[in-house]
Amino acid sequence: MKTNCYLLIAVFGLLAGCAAPTKTDVYTYRNDVGQGIDLIMDNELESTTDKGSLIWLNASRVREGDWGARYYLEVRYEALQTTGWLDIGPGETLTLTIDGETLKLRGPGSTNTRRQTGSGTVVENAIYQTKEDVLRKLAQAKQVHVTIQGRSKTIERDFRPENTRKFRNFVLTYIGL
Repeated sequence: MKTNCYLLIAVFGLLAGCAAPTKTDVYTYRNDVGQGIDLIMDNELESTTDKGSLIWLNASRVREGDWGARYYLEVRYEALQTTGWLDIGPGETLTLTIDGETLKLRGPGSTNTRRQTGSGTVVENAIYQTKEDVLRKLAQAKQVHVTIQGRSKTIERDFRPENTRKFRNFVLTYIGL
């Protein structure tokens, strides 16, 4: 009887080892020389009305020493060349309205990150340093409205359940609620 139990446990263990890993929304990059980086990638803020551009709001944690870290939000904008640049300038250009509370984030703009792709689109990124508490609020929010102020136009998006889930996974994995 004991042998049969051990055999069953071994078979289940082998089968569990063959299972495909679950898809994750958070990624970690570490190198041998510098700091590690943990991030959410591909957190697209979809729109049913604005089909002219794509917006992502990603998060990252850059490790500092054994316990410290700096946290960032990244806005990524992509559009057809005919649609043009968002042209995010320096200053308070990212506004988050989280469950009715408005937070304005300041960044250096997208000037040094703009590029044209070979597939006929323009891409720009803007980085905003933030605090753990802002990421926690995003992870626990019922409603999030995002406003990105460019020099040529303003884009607004709302979180969907998928966006909140990605922030929740990031916070639970790297910060803690």
